[in-house]
This record gives sequence, C-alpha cells and structure tokens, in this order.
Amino acid sequence: MIELKNNNFTRIGDINLKVIILAGGGGTRLWPLSRERFPKQFVKYKENTPSLFQQTFGRSLLLADVDDIYIVTNEQHKSLVSDAIKEMGYIFCETNIVVEPEAKNTLPAIYAGIYEASGSGKDIFVVFPSDHVIFEKEEFVRQLRKGEALAENHLVTFGIEPTNPHTGYGYICPGEAVESGYKVQEFKEKPDCATAIQYLSKGYYWNSGIFMFNLTVFKEEVERHAPDIAHAFKNSTSLNEAFSHINRKISIDYGILEKSDRVVMVPTKCGWNDLGSFDSLYDICEKDHSGNITSDDVILLDSYNNFIKSEEGKVIAAVGIQDLIIIDYKDALLVCKRGQAQKVRDVVEILKAKNDTRTQYYS
Repeated sequence: MIELKNNNFTRIGDINLKVIILAGGGGTRLWPLSRERFPKQFVKYKENTPSLFQQTFGRSLLLADVDDIYIVTNEQHKSLVSDAIKEMGYIFCETNIVVEPEAKNTLPAIYAGIYEASGSGKDIFVVFPSDHVIFEKEEFVRQLRKGEALAENHLVTFGIEPTNPHTGYGYICPGEAVESGYKVQEFKEKPDCATAIQYLSKGYYWNSGIFMFNLTVFKEEVERHAPDIAHAFKNSTSLNEAFSHINRKISIDYGILEKSDRVVMVPTKCGWNDLGSFDSLYDICEKDHSGNITSDDVILLDSYNNFIKSEEGKVIAAVGIQDLIIIDYKDALLVCKRGQAQKVRDVVEILKAKNDTRTQYYS
C-alpha cells in the first residue's frame, strides 16, 4: 500500500513515459459498496488506506513525471479524481483530467487521453485501468520497463502469470519469442472452469488490460483497423466534436489488439488482481483464523470463510454460516454465495431497469 505523502515516489528507469489512467466505471461489480457515482476505484476498503485510484496514481509516478499523467474520466467523477490526488498531496493540472463527453469504451477513451496529451510521434504511452491491485509495485514497474524497446515497433500488452484457472479473466495465447516478450497468437474470452484449466496447461496468461505503445504505431494501427475512430479525432478540433463523430462503443481489445499483427506480450508477475468481484476482493484481503473477513461490528460464531462488512455503528451477528458475502448498508443489503459474485452485476441491471437510484448513489 502507498503512503499518502508527497515526494514518496521516485521514478524507476531513465526514460520518462506518458501515462493514461482510465478512471470511468459503472460501480456495478462491487455494489452496494460501490455505486455509479462512486465506483470501486474511489472506495477505501480499509480505513486510512489509499483507494485503488490512488494506488494507480502512485504507481504511475514511478514511471512518469506528474505532468505527464493523464486521467480519462467523466464529468460526474471528475471531482473524485481531483480530490483523490489532492489528498495524496499533489498539485495536479486540471487540463490533465480528460473528461469524456460520452462513454464509448476503451479505444475512444485512450485516444482521448492521447489527443489531450498531444505528444510527439516517438512518445511512449502506458495505459492503466484505475481499479487494479498490484502488491509488488516496484517489481511491476521494472517488468513494465521491459516493454519499452518492444514499444518502438509494437503494441505491447502485459500478461499476468496465472495462479489458478480463473474464469473472470480473459487469456492470452503466447506465440513465438520476440526479445523480452512473445508475439500474441490469440486473445481468448473469459472461459468456463474446464477451459481455463486447459489454458493453464498450455501456458496461457491472464490479460491484464495494461498496454504500452509508441504513439506513431498506435495511430497507424487505429487507422488500419478502426479508421472511423482515427478519422473522428484527426478531423476534429475538440473532444466534443470527435466523440460526436463516433457512432459505436468499442474496446481497444476488439478494435485493435485482436486484429493487429504487431501485438506482443510481456510476461509479468507482480501480485496482480483486477478486483472484478467480491470473490476477488476476498482473495486478497487478510483473513482471521477461520477464513473470515469482517468489519469491526461483526460477531461470528461457528462461521467460516465469509466476507462480511457493515456500515459503522451497525452490528451484524451470524451463526453457523460459511462461504457467504454479506454487505449491509442502510439502503441496501447484499447476501451472496462466494463463487457467485460475478452475478452481482445482474442484480444491478435489474435495479436499473426499475430506475432505482440506489444503483447510482448512497441514499
């Protein structure tokens, strides 16, 4: 965990990179802890510890100067970004907070960050999601540095060495070796358990969603594989105008990486987790002798392997339960079997269909 103090991050490596942090999100996967107007990257899961966004910003400072970090978000989260950085003790240029006029998925979001950064063709960019946990941050940065030479002529992605047959992640099939990495032979969608076991036996990697590229190479590949996105930015004088010309939502994976023959993967081992569900949150948190994770106001008897959190001042008492996730807020209660946490998103969709504002904010 990072400490919330200024001057706490010393850049690792000789080359200064530019960093784009993607900080949108719908607050669906960890509802009711997170909400649409307060997504998971801004939640503090333990008192006096930094949020996921703050951890990501701290890691970025190991790669780039503060003025070379750009955060892509939306209007309703802009103040959350500003407040989080201010809490860390940094003065951050407001123009480096790039506000998307409309959510169009990751490819337009990344291009928006580049558009505002307006760097030279030789600039190397790193793209981070803002909601990942990385325990070995300095080792992670050193492994990222291996991608710099590859980024001169390739789009670089970083594959995480799997620790289990996880069904919540996409996978990368590595091909022939290229310097410190491998040509990407194929990207695989989230598998079922049996398929995930096969992927591990074949040496596949988890897809981290972290990218590095030379600006010229990136623009060439967008022009080649998603020309409508390239032309929207090339022929516009503002982000609002560019987004008005984009008529689809498209991810960088689907739009570019799955089509380009210039994609390479650098294997990475750094204690990574994308916190995509309460199951993932359970995996990384410290547990008691019975495998339970609880807040202070929880009393458990004969109960094992549970994740239970209540609001301050509210007592939860449970007897004889196991493998449950219980999140109790004054406006919402979630009870979920561990292993089923991916379905929390479905609950949120049902509530949204009813125009329930508790998906958006705490009432």
